[in-house]
Amino acid sequence: MAQADGSCANASGSAFRADLNTQLAAAFTNHSGATAPATTFAYQFWADTTSNKLKIRNSGNTGWVDLRGLDGSLEVSAASALTVGDGTAAAPSLGFTSDTDTGIFKHSDNTLGVALAGVQELLIGGGLDQAEGGISLLWNTTVNPANNNSINGLQVCSHGRVNIGNFGNCLRLNRHTTTGQVATFNYNTSVVGSVTVTGSSTAYNTSSDYRLKENVVALTGAKARLNQLDVKRFNFIVEPSVTVDGFLAHEAATVVPEAVTGEKDELDEDGNPEYQGIDQSKLVPLLTAALQEAFAEIAALTTRIETLEAG
Repeated sequence: MAQADGSCANASGSAFRADLNTQLAAAFTNHSGATAPATTFAYQFWADTTSNKLKIRNSGNTGWVDLRGLDGSLEVSAASALTVGDGTAAAPSLGFTSDTDTGIFKHSDNTLGVALAGVQELLIGGGLDQAEGGISLLWNTTVNPANNNSINGLQVCSHGRVNIGNFGNCLRLNRHTTTGQVATFNYNTSVVGSVTVTGSSTAYNTSSDYRLKENVVALTGAKARLNQLDVKRFNFIVEPSVTVDGFLAHEAATVVPEAVTGEKDELDEDGNPEYQGIDQSKLVPLLTAALQEAFAEIAALTTRIETLEAG
């Protein structure tokens, strides 16, 4: 421990030498001690052994600024924030001595880039409008990869959406060693659906527990309703060579409205089409009930025929 006032008083040779040695020791040990030096100067160092921090006196000699820990750890305070240049992908502002073109740099639009071997691989911030995801973390892209057919990449939006785009499998989920849920879907924090897996199959589940339901009655008149479903053959405009069987959403909605999402001829605020969709699995209850009614009629007819033939 060594502290001194920075001034050697007039004295005899040996006394002056002792005082000088004290001053030098204080300088060489950064005025180390458990309390601050009694005499201070602007830009003076002090190794504070109580807080284990190396400090420097500010320019006005009115206070101490933390520099780093005495163990070598970096100390950055609000008053002495660490600042670096903006840098580029080829020469990041925060890099590594062994790989100078790998690190972090700043774009002029206040976004941060992460470069690997001189190439930006990650962008933090992302100057995208809200429709394209807004402030985002973008990996291997600078645009929304779900709205661009030539971009491979991942976007995590600040408002909680993930956009993924590539030329192959966009999402792979793997549950290790046990069967059960591999994904869940919530509404207002309550689970309303899930995807579950076994060793050989996948199930897509929606809520169906009897404890969630009320006013439960048998489905009747299913055969008549089924006959109102107008089944069509068509192709989608984007695939003119592929003909499929199916329904027109707005027609199916008149019979099984819970199977259809959206409204007929709906437009967004910019006048673009908001297309309807259909979940054809929602038709299964009506199909099942209609088939059961048909089975009952067949059984009744069979009985009458057998009775007549036995007559």
